[in-house]
Amino acid sequence: MNEEESNPEKVKFLQHILLVTAVILLPGLLGAIFGWIHGLLPLLVFYYLIRYGKNRGQKYILFGCILACIAGLAFQIIEQLLFSLTLIPVGFVLADSAHRGESITPAVIKGTLALAGSWMIVTTILTFGLEEHPYTLLISSLNQGMDEAITYYKANGSVPADTLFLLEQTFTQMKIWIPRVMPGILTCIALLITWFAMAIGNRMLHKNSGSGPWPEYMLWILPEKLVWILIIASVLIVLPVESGRTIGINVLMVSTLLYCFQGIAIMLFYFSKWSVPLLLRTLIYVLLFFQTFGVILLGILGVADVWMDTRRLNRGEEKPDQNAL
Repeated sequence: MNEEESNPEKVKFLQHILLVTAVILLPGLLGAIFGWIHGLLPLLVFYYLIRYGKNRGQKYILFGCILACIAGLAFQIIEQLLFSLTLIPVGFVLADSAHRGESITPAVIKGTLALAGSWMIVTTILTFGLEEHPYTLLISSLNQGMDEAITYYKANGSVPADTLFLLEQTFTQMKIWIPRVMPGILTCIALLITWFAMAIGNRMLHKNSGSGPWPEYMLWILPEKLVWILIIASVLIVLPVESGRTIGINVLMVSTLLYCFQGIAIMLFYFSKWSVPLLLRTLIYVLLFFQTFGVILLGILGVADVWMDTRRLNRGEEKPDQNAL
């Protein structure tokens, strides 16, 4: 009987290991199709470490990484493999914050810094085999892509002269501003990956084990003092100082993303409170997330919550059923 009972456990153990291996490898092998899976790796690591415990979760991750490294060497996708591995520390940092009982804000900060630090370490290592730093190569490749686009449209001859002139002016401005805003863009990407792992992982834990390290996402709230960073960044942008403007734009990008997250939490809160049907929710998600205006609206809603307390969380109002996600 013991052998019969242990066989399903061995199969499950192997399945978890292979899942970790697949999430690490697939983006490198078939990036055009599975590139989006990169964002699931921190979530998977965080979930395993909390759901199955530190010791068992680490075994899944360790053996999965070993298999992925062996396969990565065999398929000669070292650079892609290294990038995948940079996403793993985020899950460990978030799990550590959860075990320590830390609140959402320090967990987000630590996770984002861990991801940014991992990227810096790996890009520094890769620099030894390259003539230029990967960050410089990224900027150069973007500029080259714009140059090639202009050359193509000029050779094509089907684009009107005034449109071509406008396109050239736009690309010229983009070449100036992309290096300035790239730190903010990369920070937003790191923040988005961290937030996704925390929000979805926390929801999965609530659903599958009955509890999670943090409250349901619809109850998350940003520190009130954060709004001053948003205000200062906005002031820096309007000042006639280029360095201040650059800093302001980067900070504003990150702050706006944070308030978009809060706007989403408010939206989910009222979806649950008003029992909005799933079909209507899905339609609203599509309209908001795939339209620039929708993202702006979520950001405004998030900022407004600082003063209006739209969810009445500070007044002890009864919470809705936690089934919004």
